[in-house]
Amino acid sequence: MGSFLHTIHDQGVSILADAIEYSKINEASYLSADNFQRYRTIMHFFYQQHRKMNDLLYRGDVLEYMQSLDGFAGYSEKELDQDLTSLVGWENLETRQEMSEPKSIAEYKNKHFRYQISETSIAIEEMLEKLSGKTGHSRGALDKNTFERFLSAIRELDQQSDEKELFNIWQDTVTHFTSIKTNTSDYIGYLNSERTESQMQTEAFLVFKDQFVFYLRDFIVTMQNTSYQIQHALQGVSKEKLLLVARCVINHEKEIPRFDETVLDEVKLTAELFGIWDTMLAWFIDGQGKSSEYSSLMKQTNQAISKITRMIQRFSDRMQQHQSRKKDYIHLAEWFLHCRSVEEAHQLSSQVFGAFHTQHYYVKPSETSIKFADIWDIPATVHETIPHIRAYRERTSATAFSRNTQAKKEAVVAHLQQRQELEKSLQHYIQNGKIDLIEHPFMDASIRKLLLKWLSLSFQNEERTIATEFGQVFAIKVDRSVKVMLESEDGFLEMPNVVYMLIDKENTGGDRNAGKQ
Repeated sequence: MGSFLHTIHDQGVSILADAIEYSKINEASYLSADNFQRYRTIMHFFYQQHRKMNDLLYRGDVLEYMQSLDGFAGYSEKELDQDLTSLVGWENLETRQEMSEPKSIAEYKNKHFRYQISETSIAIEEMLEKLSGKTGHSRGALDKNTFERFLSAIRELDQQSDEKELFNIWQDTVTHFTSIKTNTSDYIGYLNSERTESQMQTEAFLVFKDQFVFYLRDFIVTMQNTSYQIQHALQGVSKEKLLLVARCVINHEKEIPRFDETVLDEVKLTAELFGIWDTMLAWFIDGQGKSSEYSSLMKQTNQAISKITRMIQRFSDRMQQHQSRKKDYIHLAEWFLHCRSVEEAHQLSSQVFGAFHTQHYYVKPSETSIKFADIWDIPATVHETIPHIRAYRERTSATAFSRNTQAKKEAVVAHLQQRQELEKSLQHYIQNGKIDLIEHPFMDASIRKLLLKWLSLSFQNEERTIATEFGQVFAIKVDRSVKVMLESEDGFLEMPNVVYMLIDKENTGGDRNAGKQ
């Protein structure tokens, strides 16, 4: 008796220990919470979008869907925020911050998030669908053979006329399409999930990288080879053929013996068949302003390959950082060993290592306002090196402000005097009412710069006239067939010959102010 009680006591302890290991399933809280109707509606919407390979949703997408349903017309943004916060807290939804630049302070404060259904919630929604008698769970995969079988079924459907065979082919067509739709969406959702992305960031992923890339690329090649054939085959099936298929389905339903006396709704069955066919068309063929699910699948598959390629590159760079370069240095040393002279070794060093002791020069912006000033006429720049230490503080002292009125007057007088001298010097180059460069092989640098400035300004109007700062008006003609060599105290300039014709002010009209500055 004591042994029996001892055994019961041990079993009780074992049962109690097993019960302690179980914990509350947080993700199932939304099924029995106070506002379960709202939570289940939101989660079912996320699950539907997941099946369409649209995993990341904005807050506005959920609000628009909820307000479009009967009974939720008064659903507010505040209620949506509360529901989304609860679902994120229960780990039914995963958030991902949108990395976009805010355009206002309000956008900066209200961070934009995109929401994605978690894997556990997907399993819960699939279980609920299975319990409600809808569809079962299909393991995600990118099976290229399913597309080929679907194409074969569409072609047979268009060619077959026997009623029994036509019904069987239609069943195969729907089965293949359902497999394509569910498997591809589940697999893309698996690739885009947070868990898969975290696994891709581990070194263990390198073992499967080649298998992943080959699997995705092989699927893309098959899709590209069969997609246009499937689109052509779908568009080739006539409405009369679909009506015949609907009649076969109705006759098959009538042949099934049932005890109830429910009248078969032929119109509903026909509408469901045409709805399935429209879904097939929308899945493979782009509509007006809306891309097909096939296009989305191709895009997301290419993005998955790019993501895997980036992961591989990142791991390769990381591994190279810790890789010993001993062999590289030995090979490099052999190059230097076979150099025939020191000069050849210097040349090899410059190619391998670049220039040593490179000097960097810091120059402040030019303080002169004369754009034609020569570099030797500009005062030297003085640069003060500031210590890069935290304790350093730049010394500042209060200085008086001076108006420099006398200096300004002297600068104005000097400028006017310089302008008079330039105008006086210009008169020596005007011969017979014109300035012909070919007649002046030697020219002062100041006059040369002035004439080049007038030439540049003359290209701004069609008449090629210029009103100068001295009150003169010139018509400028460029002869590109004749070259002249101008000599000045600062060098030589080769250019096409230019003739500056002095004209009357009254004949220039509105163009004489074109060149004034």
